[in-house]
Amino acid sequence: MQINQILVPTDFSENAQRAVSYAVELAKQCSAKLHLLHTPVIPTYLLMDLSYSPGPEAVTRILNESQDALDEQAKVIAAAGVEHFTAIREGTVHEVIRDYAKEHDVDLVIVGTHGRTGVSKLMYGSVTERVIKTVHTPIIVVPPQGGVMPSSIVMSFDFSAPAKRAAEVARAIHGVFHGPLHMVHSYLDVWGEYTDRGAVVGEAAEKRREALHLGLEEMLQTEAKELFSIDAQAIQTHLVTGDPAEGILRVADDVGATLICAGTTGKSGIERLLIGSVARRLLHDSKVPLLLTHDDG
Repeated sequence: MQINQILVPTDFSENAQRAVSYAVELAKQCSAKLHLLHTPVIPTYLLMDLSYSPGPEAVTRILNESQDALDEQAKVIAAAGVEHFTAIREGTVHEVIRDYAKEHDVDLVIVGTHGRTGVSKLMYGSVTERVIKTVHTPIIVVPPQGGVMPSSIVMSFDFSAPAKRAAEVARAIHGVFHGPLHMVHSYLDVWGEYTDRGAVVGEAAEKRREALHLGLEEMLQTEAKELFSIDAQAIQTHLVTGDPAEGILRVADDVGATLICAGTTGKSGIERLLIGSVARRLLHDSKVPLLLTHDDG
């Protein structure tokens, strides 16, 4: 795949601005078009059993102010030499983003996060969580620290279809930046847990443990050859045990990764992944941008 269309939803906050800055630089490097999308919030006031919405003049003022703010951001994008489009659409934010991404064949969505309490404090509060659940376009979440361009990529790889799609996006990004690639697989080392507790395992068990390690290493190398056109030897593979999120983040820190990639599983996308701890930990603890992909199937 190629990254030709990048979408950045913005609410004009500092967190959204970090995402815009990241997207501008990425679009520039990928020669991609950038779409800047804003969904204005039309406040509704509850009065006893009644609700009150602003009149036409107030709504017009909100839309005009939104357009002015969008035009200011567009000037910065234009100054960077990036072809861009701006749009204001009313509606439910995550549905607007989902529909816009489909209509314009968007290849990548980039959002920002507060990073205070993980997913619950993503841009627009819980809206981005809904975006991640419903938008099946690959999404990069930019943390509060911001992010530099992906010169070193770590891929969480569990041999699943979503993980392979994440690797496909990583391949497209790597084709532009040509940095180091690292494939990380987390597995359960039963025998290692026994020995860590002081237990003694037999020779046969040790051989099985070694065979499992070598087998997984060979599988990762095989996948690397199939997924990437570059020499598979240029891709470093890492096998980690214990807590998967900790292992992925540890490798990312050790190799100086500037982008972490992971796939989501289940019919409802990241929703099932969020029930566990892996995605939540990555979203909350990663100090570098995080790419999440769904299974197209």
